Amino acid sequence: MRFLSSIVLLVLATAGCGDDSGGGEVDAPGPAGPRVIPGGGIGDGPIDGVAYVYVIDDATRAPIAGATVRVGTLEGTTDAAGLFTADGVSGPQTVAVKASNYRSEVWVGANGTNLTFALQVAAQPSARSATISGSLDLSSFTVPIGHTKYASVGYSQTHDLDDPGNSIVTPDAMKACATGLSTTQPNNGPCNFTLEVRAGKVALLAPVFDVDMKGSPVDPSDDVVTLIGYAYKAGLTVAENVDQTGVTLNALDIGMQHEVTVDFGAPPSGHNTVAGVVGLDLGEDGILQVTIRTPTMATALIPKPEAFAGSSYQLVGIATKGDTPTAARSFVLRRGLTGTSLAAGSWLAAPGSPTITRTTAAWTAVPGATVHGVEYAQGNARLLNISVFDGSTEVTIPELVAIPDGPILVVVQAIGAPGLDVTNFSLDADEDKLVEVGAQPVELP
Repeated sequence: MRFLSSIVLLVLATAGCGDDSGGGEVDAPGPAGPRVIPGGGIGDGPIDGVAYVYVIDDATRAPIAGATVRVGTLEGTTDAAGLFTADGVSGPQTVAVKASNYRSEVWVGANGTNLTFALQVAAQPSARSATISGSLDLSSFTVPIGHTKYASVGYSQTHDLDDPGNSIVTPDAMKACATGLSTTQPNNGPCNFTLEVRAGKVALLAPVFDVDMKGSPVDPSDDVVTLIGYAYKAGLTVAENVDQTGVTLNALDIGMQHEVTVDFGAPPSGHNTVAGVVGLDLGEDGILQVTIRTPTMATALIPKPEAFAGSSYQLVGIATKGDTPTAARSFVLRRGLTGTSLAAGSWLAAPGSPTITRTTAAWTAVPGATVHGVEYAQGNARLLNISVFDGSTEVTIPELVAIPDGPILVVVQAIGAPGLDVTNFSLDADEDKLVEVGAQPVELP
């Protein structure tokens, strides 16, 4: 299942939300007839003699034909519509799905007449991108003599945290610019940028800083840098490999900015490294990741949601026990926030005492978790995701799925989804309920 593995793998430097197009529900002939559950999920009452298993591509929502499915001890393959029908089964089942070039999925204790698996590709494709270049209009920002204006341009990310388009790197020398040393008021020198961005609907945002060089322009060690505002451009449409030039970012009105403070609450015991990423959710234009805050630097000047019609804040909170690959960590995802105080709320601890092999996994359950999960990866290849719905704390991987030799990273997760009914959900409809993860990475040699 998707759940919040995207956050876990993103911060671990590694599932995706997927595109809502190209899919939808299949007309059901009756209350217990086969149908695709949007985005993946479980529904239509407990299994009572038959289970309909659909397998679709998480990104395109297209059916996956020829996928191998095992429901309990029954095994078969999906047809052209991505459907496998398991007859003669009742009650909760362990269901395994495997398809070439996709991450395998295992659901433990799944109990719904209709089960839809939205498989993620095993290896992420390269990012679809293009280059945008232009300038920042910083004429409305004034700085004292002996200071300079500095800005760094970033682009909005998609709602799929695992999207490779969210991780495109542009060197600072290209995406950042300075107006030069101010000798008169105001300093309106040129501030040009070049930025590689993802394809799709995109917004650009640049924090603008007043840099006091303390009379030593060649020595940055004593510089004092103060955030004084933002420049932005919204509503861009970027086609793959179609570069754009002459794009101008204009200053955001000072009345459309305010100070916002992150309330980190009480992260799990021992998680002493804590941070929060504050973003502006612009809907179709994606999410502008505005600032990173910590408990000792919890307040920042950021744009108001009303600066972008229909937008709201998103907060991703991260707490870890250290910076080693196997340090326990906890994440929260809060969407739809407004106002000047952004609360992380409750956190989940990581599952305790994980015992992991290539064929079994066991752990101690986390109170308050809705689902527990285990994800296996090897390098950039995502191998297997296990979702446990029945409260079990140990699983045996079906022989349908084989974990290869070589180093493996396994992440044991406790997933908090208040209000989610694990016997009746759609990941498209219920995605906003998936808000907390406690994760314990384990390395297999």
